[in-house]
Amino acid sequence: MSNDEQPLALFGGTFDPVHRAHIECARAVSRALSGCPVAMLPNAVPPHRPAPGASAEHRLAMLELACEPWPELRVDTRELQREGPSRTRDTLVELRAEHPRRPLCFILGSDSLAELDRWYHWREFPELCHLVVVPRPGAPQAPAAVLHAFPETDARELCTRAAGRRLMLDGPLLDCSATAIRDELSRQGHSPAVSPPVLDYIHRHSLYNTGESH
Repeated sequence: MSNDEQPLALFGGTFDPVHRAHIECARAVSRALSGCPVAMLPNAVPPHRPAPGASAEHRLAMLELACEPWPELRVDTRELQREGPSRTRDTLVELRAEHPRRPLCFILGSDSLAELDRWYHWREFPELCHLVVVPRPGAPQAPAAVLHAFPETDARELCTRAAGRRLMLDGPLLDCSATAIRDELSRQGHSPAVSPPVLDYIHRHSLYNTGESH
């Protein structure tokens, strides 16, 4: 399968900090889509949530450390290099221009799927990408308009189309809260949700107040 035929999965987030659920979900999507690469897209200025606590430089460095053991994961810095809010629609337009026929698969949690109708120009998404949805405990039902815009399918069909379908995964759960992880780091100096190389980086740079707690 050539690069233009193989799906490219896309995983955006603040990664503040990157944690085990991020990596587990990205790798699970790669496995579900025949070992496709996953582009990890750190946000610069997320439009839907408060600004990250760590700088873009630190979040990028932690993400690179977390992805290093896994060849299917690669870090894409385009959103950090773009001025203004990191809008998913703008990134999808760029990537679709670079890959006119390639299946582009945007990864999101079921909680984000339930709010997709509030995202910037979300109605353009079915022409730009597929959705690959990972479960999140307690997530509400997605709006009918979103489900209708992205008919559900299986992995096989997803790989034969460029965009416009929805793949629902059974797991792994996106069950980590970055807020809770930052609180653990601040209070205890560690968190089981953070890999050792990332935790070492956090300590070396005294991120999330670990300089006081460690």
